[in-house]
Amino acid sequence: MPRVSARSLASFTVAVLLLASSTFALDMPLSDEAIREAYFLGQRNDASTQRFLDKYRQHLPAPETGPWISAVELFTPYAEAVELSRQRTMGYSAQDATRDYRKLGDTLRVTVTVDFTPTYGYAIEQQAADRSSGTNGYILRSPDFWQDFSYRLFDGDTEIEPLDLHGHANYAPSDPGSSVMTGATIVMTFDATKIQNLSDVAVVVDTPDGQQVVAPYDLASLR
Repeated sequence: MPRVSARSLASFTVAVLLLASSTFALDMPLSDEAIREAYFLGQRNDASTQRFLDKYRQHLPAPETGPWISAVELFTPYAEAVELSRQRTMGYSAQDATRDYRKLGDTLRVTVTVDFTPTYGYAIEQQAADRSSGTNGYILRSPDFWQDFSYRLFDGDTEIEPLDLHGHANYAPSDPGSSVMTGATIVMTFDATKIQNLSDVAVVVDTPDGQQVVAPYDLASLR
C-alpha cells in the first residue's frame, strides 16, 4: 500500500474543507467540527484562504467629492475563526481556536475603512478672519473625525444595536521621521443571533457631507 505523505494528506484535507465550506450557509452556534475546519483553512494562509475571506469584504468606489468609504468587512463567527487562525499560525492549535470562539461567542464583526480624498483630507481650510488679506488658513483634522459619521447595521428594516463600537485614525509615512493621517478604521461587533433576515443585511454609513453608503450582505450564502 503506497504511503501518503503528510503534505499530500494536508492538501487533501484542506480541499475537502473548502468544498464543504461552499455547501453550508451561515451556521450558529459553530460545532467543534466547524471550528476545526475554520482553523485548518486559516492555518493554510494561502490564496485559497484569501479567496474565502474576500467573500466577506466589499471594496467600494471613490466618490466624486467627500470622504471615501473604501472598504466594508462583515465577518461571521466562522469567518472570524478563519481570520484568527490565519493571523496566528505559530503555536496556535485547534484547541486555541475553540477557546477563542467560546470567548467571542456568536458575533458579527463589521469593519469600515474611511480614506481621505483630495476634497476631504487631513487639512481643513478656514476662511480668513480678515477678508481684506484674501488669505485662508488651514487646521489639521481631528484624529477623532470618524465620530462625525454614522455607522449602522440593518436586518431588513430593523436596526441592530452594536455590542461595541470603536475606531482609530490611520497614518502613513510622510517625510523621514514623520507621518500623515490618511483616514480611519472603525470596528463594531453585533450579536449574530439578532439577525432574522439572513438575505437582507446591510451595513450603512452616513458621512458628514450628507452621503450614504450601503454595503448589502446575503448571509444566507456565507458560512
